[in-house]
Amino acid sequence: MSKLFVANLTKQVFELHYWVENTKKPIVTKIQPFSQASIHPQGSRLDHESIVEQHKVYGLIPLSELDRTKGYVRQVYQYDTPIPLDRLHDMDERNEDALVQESVERRKEAALAMDDTMKRAAQETDTKIQNFEVEIEEVEQKGVEPQVHEVITVGEENQQPRRRGRPRRS
Repeated sequence: MSKLFVANLTKQVFELHYWVENTKKPIVTKIQPFSQASIHPQGSRLDHESIVEQHKVYGLIPLSELDRTKGYVRQVYQYDTPIPLDRLHDMDERNEDALVQESVERRKEAALAMDDTMKRAAQETDTKIQNFEVEIEEVEQKGVEPQVHEVITVGEENQQPRRRGRPRRS
């Protein structure tokens, strides 16, 4: 008898909704964060392959492709044998790194968008903006060490540093 194991690598409860032949409504299996479940245990290999096909478009990947996958991974599957717990633990760390990197990229994109908006507004009022700088700093909380301090500067690469005071006469 075939078995299908699906692991949830997110930090939320995941509900796997799937259809199998001869059912009138979808079947739902809840999978807790960083755990796995046996899906449709009474099903055949064809049923399990059908379930996998239904969820591949949503990012369900086989455990064998996990090492070749970059970025955040939400769910993985494996036929016949449960997914080893050490793989789930490794993915927790990898997903955490991927989320941090993705958040850095989103903040850079947001800074570029703000810079573009400010430059357009400056053009309409005949003013100039040379640099745009965003500084992100976590507010200190009691008993928690601040971890985020990031400065994002948007502007032209070859700009001269701004001088202080009045310009000199030549």
